[in-house]
Amino acid sequence: MKKIFYVLTAVLAALAFVSCEDFLTKTPQTALSPSSFFKTESDLELWTNKFYSDLLEDTDIAETYCDDMMGTSLNTLQKGTRTASSKSWSTPSVNSSGYISSNGTFTPLMNINYFLEHSSNCADEAVREKYNGVAYFFRAYFYFKMVRQYGDMPWYDFVIGSSDTEALNKPRDPRGYVMMKVLEDCDKAYERLPEAWGSGALFHVSKNAAMALKARAALFEGTFRKYHAGSAFVPQDAETYDGVTVSSEWFLNEAVKAAETVMGKKGLYTGNTMGIAGKATNASYREFFVLEDADPTETILARAYKSDETVTVRHGIQFDMMNGKRCATTRFVNHYLKSNGQPYTEAELETMQYYDQFQGRDPRIAQTLHGPSYVAIGAEAHEGLNWERTVSGYRIIKYISDASHEGATTSTSDFALFRYAEVLLNYAEAKAELGQLTDSDVAKTIDLIRARVGMPKMEKVPATVDPLMAKYYPNAKGTQLAAILEIRRERTVELCFEGFRQWDLLRWKEGKWITPSSTKGFSGIYFPSLGEFDLDKDGKMDVCLYKGTKPSTTAPAANVIEVAGNWSLTGGDSGFLTYYAEENYVWDEGRDYLWPIPADQRQITGGALSQNPGWVDGVE
Repeated sequence: MKKIFYVLTAVLAALAFVSCEDFLTKTPQTALSPSSFFKTESDLELWTNKFYSDLLEDTDIAETYCDDMMGTSLNTLQKGTRTASSKSWSTPSVNSSGYISSNGTFTPLMNINYFLEHSSNCADEAVREKYNGVAYFFRAYFYFKMVRQYGDMPWYDFVIGSSDTEALNKPRDPRGYVMMKVLEDCDKAYERLPEAWGSGALFHVSKNAAMALKARAALFEGTFRKYHAGSAFVPQDAETYDGVTVSSEWFLNEAVKAAETVMGKKGLYTGNTMGIAGKATNASYREFFVLEDADPTETILARAYKSDETVTVRHGIQFDMMNGKRCATTRFVNHYLKSNGQPYTEAELETMQYYDQFQGRDPRIAQTLHGPSYVAIGAEAHEGLNWERTVSGYRIIKYISDASHEGATTSTSDFALFRYAEVLLNYAEAKAELGQLTDSDVAKTIDLIRARVGMPKMEKVPATVDPLMAKYYPNAKGTQLAAILEIRRERTVELCFEGFRQWDLLRWKEGKWITPSSTKGFSGIYFPSLGEFDLDKDGKMDVCLYKGTKPSTTAPAANVIEVAGNWSLTGGDSGFLTYYAEENYVWDEGRDYLWPIPADQRQITGGALSQNPGWVDGVE
């Protein structure tokens, strides 16, 4: 039976965790006195269990639309509908636009700090320190996500009393200072956490999880500072706090050191136990994301799901992917290399049709997207494309298991939040951004990831810039530019639809690609003309495109598409099938890299919380 970690919500409710009415205005009020609680390991476990549900992302992050994914709707970031009045740190909110928290408030931070102030009640030092490690991990995680979204944030490492007006009205601390504290908390967590827990080890934070978080956070801040230095978001790169000078270089070096701590302690999943069609080296990548029991080789931290006679904890990622028509874009597909490890030229890709795009290519493309030879897990026959499941023709099959998981909340596959492949990519990217990537670094990072799927090794630090990648990432810079671009390609392919892409584009200063208006809609597969098409070359018509009068066709009814409204072809009557062609939002480079500080919190603090650049909320 799966060893699984569950949050004891019912008991925690009895402890009556308090939600902030405003902005950190109350200390927690529990049914138990602090003097009589926090004394046993059971007490500490019970309290810290809540941190997992409060702060760890759910499967929703896999559905964040960006330049790699589209569907039947856009998020607020893409539509340009974010406003200072549309968010409140006191209002429950979980959405795909990047605002990822269980309740959208500072309540989780309050509960973390409250725990750290009272865990000394436990006389067993080893037990106390272990759970303090959990608290430090989640405080780091909380602040990393807040800085990632809002920039400068007020740093609190204590519980604020309702009468402490000075603390309540504290201005925002610089992001460099807060992120330095985030890394310090990761180090504190690492010192205290075990290498692994007993039962449900992959669902508890560990030493590896602490360093994986540190590498992720340090890489984000290092690259954000590098590419935004001199802007309103990062007026200057180097800043000194508590005797430490932080800068893009400092954070990137910290990312390298953190990743190195994990490297060699984990590996990459290479099984193929579910009988997924194709060679094991091809199928292992796809299978990892539908495992009912998280793989201990590659998984560092996961959310657990299960359904049996005793416990039901399920999710709906497969249902949402299929019914929300989650699908990839041409821009994303163009990142895949040829199977010999060579890139395509832009001219080669310009008129390449669906069938040919899956031939002689990185095997991950057919393990990620519905290709001409697609066979569903648990099925035997090839399944053709269904436009009830896509708007681009590039239907996503990552996270798609067998038919028993197609219901609204019927999926029970575990969901990896930190995995070893990301650590390897974080290390390689940080080294390349520093201009320090070596052939040895390539061998122990990129080459391992490619070997898992049977791709040729990169072997050496790239020296030749791929023109297409340079076009896709025009702001990329550095002495190892070719390597930076190739690592971004690898990251795009390997980590697709895992909640990274939006944040990657923001930290790389490539935010304009998030919006469909930047590319005149998000495009899908190429059609040389209107009419009928046998996309998978099985002798049956798969899709029919038309303008005006609907023609007679043997294509399935769901696949007969009128090219009008949001649908268009880039060449008029030919070209890439494009959705959201009528979207006209324009990305604001001076504003849109951060979310606005909620106006109500600015009012509550008497304007002590300054507003982010470019956002207007009427608060003086």
